[in-house]
Amino acid sequence: MYNGKNNKRGKVSRFLDPRAPTIAPPTSYTPTRTAQKPAGYAQIEAASQWNQEDPEFLAFVKDVVNMPVEMAPAVSEAISQQKWKIAPNPLAVIRTAAHQAAKRISFGPN
Repeated sequence: MYNGKNNKRGKVSRFLDPRAPTIAPPTSYTPTRTAQKPAGYAQIEAASQWNQEDPEFLAFVKDVVNMPVEMAPAVSEAISQQKWKIAPNPLAVIRTAAHQAAKRISFGPN
């Protein structure tokens, strides 16, 4: 029903114009995950199997996570939360969660 005339307010109706640009149909989006795991993933996976008093776990806390060995209980709790499995930077998630866990451990539930 486009006749090329202005509408009541003096503007050209572009929605009925067959020459107006059309909106492309949406393309289907499928997220892709890389087969390669992020840096530190394998070490965290191995450390999740160790007890927090094991020398291997203490070396992991000191060398890989770069935290003092006094933070081992907090790091162990952070690993058990498993948020690191879906993070693009799992070591950063472990460090952040360990600091939060250390605050909870030191202050206790209030």
